[in-house]
Amino acid sequence: MTSTPDGPAARSEADSGWPQLHPTTQAAYNRILWNGGLSKSEVAKKLGLSRTRMTTIARDLMAAGLIIEGGREQRAGTGRPADMLLAKTDLFHFLGVHVRASELVVAGIDLANKVVWERRRHVDEFGSSVIGAHCRNWLDEAKASGLRVAALAVCGSTERIDGAAEGVGLHTVAPEAMRSAWEEEFGIPVWVEDDVVALTAFEQWPRLTEGQDSMALISLGREIGFGLVADRKIILGAHRRAGRFSHVQVASDGAWCLLGHRGCLWAESSTTSIVNGVAGARTLGDVIERAAAGERPARERLARAARGIGAATGHILNLLDPDKVILTGDSPLILDSRAEDFEEGMRTVYTVPEPPVIEVTVFDFLEWARAAAGLALYRRLAESPS
Repeated sequence: MTSTPDGPAARSEADSGWPQLHPTTQAAYNRILWNGGLSKSEVAKKLGLSRTRMTTIARDLMAAGLIIEGGREQRAGTGRPADMLLAKTDLFHFLGVHVRASELVVAGIDLANKVVWERRRHVDEFGSSVIGAHCRNWLDEAKASGLRVAALAVCGSTERIDGAAEGVGLHTVAPEAMRSAWEEEFGIPVWVEDDVVALTAFEQWPRLTEGQDSMALISLGREIGFGLVADRKIILGAHRRAGRFSHVQVASDGAWCLLGHRGCLWAESSTTSIVNGVAGARTLGDVIERAAAGERPARERLARAARGIGAATGHILNLLDPDKVILTGDSPLILDSRAEDFEEGMRTVYTVPEPPVIEVTVFDFLEWARAAAGLALYRRLAESPS
């Protein structure tokens, strides 16, 4: 049953009990949650609602158990008190599974994006049946632990999963048909998505501050992933292929990639290309150690990679003009002590005097699983049935 604008929110019959809200009611709840609480008048102003309509929406959200009144807070501007609405963040939970060829990591978060439950499993075999079996067991474990799971997201690289055979990506082991089967079996919404999209959802909410609504994320590794946000919405593209920037040219006289591009970002800055470009190196760590020891070829190769990341960042700044850029994956290792090379590369294509905020962030595998859970939360809030 779907609520009307003036009627109480109905609860789903699924075990999650996630309420089905009118779109405007959902939008009001999202504002309250994302801002850590707002007054009724603030929510009404942000959404263009009348006082009467906002009172009805607040009543619906309280009936659904999603918010509580937080007392009366004195407003500095007017001197008048305002009724504060606070989200109840421990009512529902969201699971995210990060897929690697040898290990599955799961994190459970609450509505405040706080990790409240986690598990890791080594896997000797790798495939959809293995992933599905572990998801099933983890949902049972989470429920037994008192979690009320409202959605699940399974995330990994769609290009190539870490440790998997060449060319094996997430959609190979978890195709759309399997996602639909899991959704029917588990009785909750299930999303299967590229882990960079998940990380983008995790970073853009709630880390974009007031007045910020756009962001770009670059995750560097064997493959290079991009996440784009505009108007606080993740850009996937008409064919879900937005952000394919790996082969944009960043150096006119650089290395060649396997696709025949000279000086593209992958050829200059992917970890595979960096390692292959230093004789005898087996890992990125080897190259970094040699550079630290003063070996010139290693130092120069890492400097080239840093300039490539900078140029790619400059192209994205020109194209999207985001409020913030996040650099992650192996970017922190490559850019360590190479800020000048990064700046040099960025300035070859981006000439605005004041660039936006650029953050270099390290994530471990639990954080990737937490990002997957954040995607489940993001999708659940954005795509609740009306």
